[in-house]
Amino acid sequence: MTTNREQYLKRMGKPINESYSIPELSNMSGISVRYLTEIFKRGIGAARTNPESVRIKGTFQKDPDMKRFPKSSRLSEEQWGYARLYSFLNKGKTYHTADSDIGRKSGY
Repeated sequence: MTTNREQYLKRMGKPINESYSIPELSNMSGISVRYLTEIFKRGIGAARTNPESVRIKGTFQKDPDMKRFPKSSRLSEEQWGYARLYSFLNKGKTYHTADSDIGRKSGY
């Protein structure tokens, strides 16, 4: 399975084995740091308010019975924030739904 992160970085011609900060992603995408930070923070908030939606580490699968998985086996809030950010940059689900307002404001 290819993640949104891998797809985006391949499309941008960047190595997938490196880490990228929000300012670096801003330079790549042309979207302001302010908007990308807002998406990242929304991802952290979603992880806090709806922990059942957070995927399992390694497999990135969603399990309807997340209560049986310890918190340590789920993606961290920061990982979930970056996952949402890369989904947006890849024009995935969040680009068209929860973060569509930022898509319109940013012109992306």
